[in-house]
Amino acid sequence: MMSNKEFLDAYKEAMKEWLENYKSTLKEWKERFKIWKRQLKEDVSKGSIPPFPPLPEIPRMSPLPLHGARSNVVASRIRDEELKLIDMLIEAGLFETRSEAVAFLVKEGIKARQDIIEKVSSTLEEIRKIRRQAEEQVKKLKQELGMLQTEEETTRICPQCRKDLSDLPSDIKVCPYCGMRFSRD
Repeated sequence: MMSNKEFLDAYKEAMKEWLENYKSTLKEWKERFKIWKRQLKEDVSKGSIPPFPPLPEIPRMSPLPLHGARSNVVASRIRDEELKLIDMLIEAGLFETRSEAVAFLVKEGIKARQDIIEKVSSTLEEIRKIRRQAEEQVKKLKQELGMLQTEEETTRICPQCRKDLSDLPSDIKVCPYCGMRFSRD
């Protein structure tokens, strides 16, 4: 995983490269414009005007490296105002695609609101702890009432949410309760 300093260094390098490409493109167009001005003087005396040289395409900035691979797809609805801002970042050459821009903005938003993320994380951990305690209590009650199967029969439990998976097909790859992916044995 790339550190913030490494990311900032990569960003600065990409900006430097983009600025060099921009200056080079501008210099090339200025040369074309000088040639056009000379041609204009000649053609005006003959009664015509040469076509204006085409404006150069602004070079795009190299894609910024993001932390880890982006392999998850998340569909989201956003307002027109936010989409215009995302498209502006792309047009400016900061990102190649909407996906890159949104991924960067989400990452930065999470970093900016880390205080909320930490509160939610600790609260969720408390909820999980209470849930495990409640499941243990239910297990004890079932044992007392003789409703619990033997340990050998109930060995399939999700390691993350601790839910009993013994009634589910043995070939499941994802816990239906918490979404944890099981490793392939």
